[in-house]
Amino acid sequence: MSLETNFDLAIHIITKLRVFAGRPEVQLQLFVIVVALILAAIITRLLKQGTQEAVNRWIEQRLDRPFGVLARVIYRVVQMISFPIYALLLLGLFGRLMSIQGFISGLVTQFTWVLITVLIFQLGIAVLYLVFEEHEVKRYHYRLLLPLLIVIIVLQLLSDLVNLRDLAQLELVPFFGRPITLGALFIATVGLYFWTDAVHSIQDLIYRIITLRTSVDPGSTQATLTLFRYGLIILGILFALSQLRLDSTTVAAITGGLSVGVGFGLREILSNFISGLLLLFERSLQPGDVIEVDGELCVVEKFSIRATTVRTLNHVELVIPNQIFFTSPFKTYTGTEHRVRVPLIVKTDCAIDPRRVQSVLKETVLAHEHVLDEPEPTVFITDYGDNVATFQVNIWLDDPLLSPPTVSEVRVMIWDAFDEHNIALPTPEVEVHFSNRQPLRMAANGQTSEPEHQMLMAAS
Repeated sequence: MSLETNFDLAIHIITKLRVFAGRPEVQLQLFVIVVALILAAIITRLLKQGTQEAVNRWIEQRLDRPFGVLARVIYRVVQMISFPIYALLLLGLFGRLMSIQGFISGLVTQFTWVLITVLIFQLGIAVLYLVFEEHEVKRYHYRLLLPLLIVIIVLQLLSDLVNLRDLAQLELVPFFGRPITLGALFIATVGLYFWTDAVHSIQDLIYRIITLRTSVDPGSTQATLTLFRYGLIILGILFALSQLRLDSTTVAAITGGLSVGVGFGLREILSNFISGLLLLFERSLQPGDVIEVDGELCVVEKFSIRATTVRTLNHVELVIPNQIFFTSPFKTYTGTEHRVRVPLIVKTDCAIDPRRVQSVLKETVLAHEHVLDEPEPTVFITDYGDNVATFQVNIWLDDPLLSPPTVSEVRVMIWDAFDEHNIALPTPEVEVHFSNRQPLRMAANGQTSEPEHQMLMAAS
């Protein structure tokens, strides 16, 4: 497209929009639409503030748990769809009044269909919140679905004013000698954003279906889907670059500039990205693996371009750069299998027969539901002396995450078993030394005198 043609097209579009917006009947309709939206927002907010506490109190006092939960769900759905409903009612009322007064209301009628679309969207979002977890739906609600709805509505409104094909062909600033059109820029930015987020949503959907319908290992499934997502994102980037019509020379220039940037500031990001891909290919670390980070058990949740997210048993998320796992040793409990051996140290009185203690310990730990029979538990005596005998009990679990609660429960069971079999815990021996050795003097009544009594009390 020549410079004159491009300039004429831009002037034509701007003139058409200016003429359309300058018409008094259009301005009146826009004013009516804005007033209806503002009033609907105010009514929605006032009713929510005025009824929420009363509704919750009524549900708690009048309804049992199953019906109370259902009532709260219905109330939440009503809250989500109240704004478009009030806006539709007000807009319909204003449109009717305008028709009675003889004013044109075509734009108001058209915007009514926009509100109907918003109402359907809110109903769909409400269903998603009812079916899935709130934190899962919230991400797609505000990052994918809502922006997509806004873009669709804007494009639909623009299509009634201008020709979208002509608007897409509008040339902007030249880039490396090639003009970039508005449509190509839209695809390379907004389109690539939606493509990236949609691919992430598809990955989650496929993962959920596979894990629910099959017995495939979740970690391997998520690792494979992550590689698949990265591949689709790369294809999307290549398609966006093709829409910008960049030739090989331009791509080489951009690549050379990026290489300099990588050398200075993006080296760590690129290193983490490549490390994450290699970890996925080698399968040395997968989502769902149990690893140890700074002496604390963690579960690998997901890989990203830069880092790996793990969650501790205290439900704390740690974000660790990928290259740390690739270049440094780390301890994993689920590399080849999930079974793990957990040692327990138990001490008893030296006067008890050690063979009897070993028998009681082995019988007790086998009674726990999470302790495996194969490999069977082992009990060793590791030390004795000073009235204390030390035993080490080795138990096997099929899930490393069960170690803390299982160890606690097994210790309580051992305590009860020792009490049942009259196995005494060790009593430490304490020697008391007096710096001044003086014989105890007995009082006339046969008891020790007050100073000696105080000394004996202190020694005890």
